[in-house]
Amino acid sequence: MRFKKPVGVTLLQRKLSIVAPTYNESDNIAPFIERAKEVLGQFDWEIIFVDDNSPDGTGQKAFDYSMEDRRIRSITRLSDRGLAKSSIQGLLSARGELLCVMDVDGQHDPAVINEMAERLESDKLHIVSAARRLEQEQELEGLSPIRQKLSTFGNWLSSRVLGRKLTDPLTGFFVIRRDSFIETAPHLGDPGFKLLLDILYSNKALRHAEVPFDFGVRLAGQSKLDSYVVWKFVTFLLSKMTGGLVPVSLISFLLVGGSGIFVHFAVLYFALSLLVPFTIAQTAATLIAATGNFLLNNLLTFRDRRLRGWGKFWGYLKFLTVSAVGIVANVSAATLTYERLVHVVFIATLAGIAIDTVWKFVIANRFIWK
Repeated sequence: MRFKKPVGVTLLQRKLSIVAPTYNESDNIAPFIERAKEVLGQFDWEIIFVDDNSPDGTGQKAFDYSMEDRRIRSITRLSDRGLAKSSIQGLLSARGELLCVMDVDGQHDPAVINEMAERLESDKLHIVSAARRLEQEQELEGLSPIRQKLSTFGNWLSSRVLGRKLTDPLTGFFVIRRDSFIETAPHLGDPGFKLLLDILYSNKALRHAEVPFDFGVRLAGQSKLDSYVVWKFVTFLLSKMTGGLVPVSLISFLLVGGSGIFVHFAVLYFALSLLVPFTIAQTAATLIAATGNFLLNNLLTFRDRRLRGWGKFWGYLKFLTVSAVGIVANVSAATLTYERLVHVVFIATLAGIAIDTVWKFVIANRFIWK
């Protein structure tokens, strides 16, 4: 990979674009801007706030500041939202030669950008990330003990997937050359938990280094780390372990479906223990498992398109219909495989399950959560 650096251009003359994805960060916008003005004097900088239509007015506040200062820009996303996707849109919209992604909540100090940019230039790198000091014995001020342990484990697992040892591949704070990002962007998959991890995995030719920094305390608002973020991270890594052949959404769909099997048998045997007739027990187990699958897929697999209100009700009915058709396809495929191809029950059953799963995923993806 090659990158160009204009002859005689210093950091002071370099155009820096800071992309700050936001959701419910209204109280953090002003302090972040003031801190950037205070410490980024050596750059010709701009800040791009990419807001996922925050209900607390974050997008409007960022827009108000953009009307006062031409170096500040505001983008509001109404659909296909998410931290990494918002970051990608901001990066593609940026004007800078150097692109930075960071949070605005106070945990990422803009002053660290200076050190990252200097390291980028001095070592002729493509990307430099700010690494939290996760291995130190004392607790990080900005992380709870549980989050610190999860981050440490996640970093170890991520390094295994990347195939190179990194201190903090899950950081959301990094600087990358624009031409390097533009080259890498078409190869990014479902960004999942952290964009840096996807960038380094998608373009292993990137020369990368880490700069340690002190992870700060959130100024206002609440952390976005929840069960969904952890789920996205796990499914993202599983997808990368397949070489990207199996997309994140399908892996999530399969995991949810797998949990449905356990629910189905748990309900079935419980009902049978109460002397409920098999037909009724099987019907109840099927409906309960399908309902659980629908709710989990709505919450996890298709969260960015999740259904609400009456849309959720009609989506549920469609999902039951799709599941019923899938059962017919399952039995038909299994029977055909057994009678025409191989007289092996296990293989025939797997064929039926495969057809059923693919059918439900395609229909769910295109016609229910569309």
